[in-house]
Amino acid sequence: MTAIWDAEAVLAASNEWAWVPDDARHVQCEEYLVVAYPDYFLTPTSARVFGSDRDAAELVDEICAVATGWGRDRLWWRLSEFTRPAGLERELLARRAGLVDRMDVLALPLADGVPDLGVPDDVEVRRVTDEQTVRDAIVIGNDAFGGEDPTAEQVASALAEVERGLGDGSSGRWVAYVEGRPAGTGGYTLAGEVCRLWGGSTHGTLRGRGAYRAVLDARLRAARTAGASLALTHGVVDTSSPILRRIGFTRYGEERTLVLGLPASP
Repeated sequence: MTAIWDAEAVLAASNEWAWVPDDARHVQCEEYLVVAYPDYFLTPTSARVFGSDRDAAELVDEICAVATGWGRDRLWWRLSEFTRPAGLERELLARRAGLVDRMDVLALPLADGVPDLGVPDDVEVRRVTDEQTVRDAIVIGNDAFGGEDPTAEQVASALAEVERGLGDGSSGRWVAYVEGRPAGTGGYTLAGEVCRLWGGSTHGTLRGRGAYRAVLDARLRAARTAGASLALTHGVVDTSSPILRRIGFTRYGEERTLVLGLPASP
């Protein structure tokens, strides 16, 4: 039976969204998840609070102690208006955390099919399957979001994820090419009937050529074939969110990312 995706269900699915690489140090409990990603990540240490009735200051102290114990000097927090305890964001701001990102929670039901995204005929889309397409995807993402040339470790890790997804159908990644040049990329991960769309980006020199729409179309069609009934993503408020809303995604709320400096570990 296909799930019913009302606002409460969509927001619950968004709050459950978390990713932990196989080799990443992490601490997870019913209240929160803290992850130490590799250093090449834009947010190398991340905290996600699923929900807690504890005092906000006590909770922040405990989570910060985890990251400090790993020798990390900054911690990125994902929050929304539905985060509990309600005073968590206020507590972080009082500790001089800075707002670095605002993302809309966006979703599109897939039960009735995929909308026509008007993909141009001259855009070629390939599923990422090997080292070359992995490198193409990373180069596009680094151009869009910032980052250095891909390291051997980064390529190997991404390739392992790709191969696992090809094997069990749990995830996938695509690259769009314009005039033979890597132009757009994006991936998805399945969580039950939810298709979590991530990493959608376009190379700065090839914007406006349809690469973003081409990669999105490929992901939505593959996810629906795999049994997904909802596409879920977090769109940057000023850039990708307006595009996705014009396509047919509905906004259900906002997620914010705050970064907090941490004291040196003793």
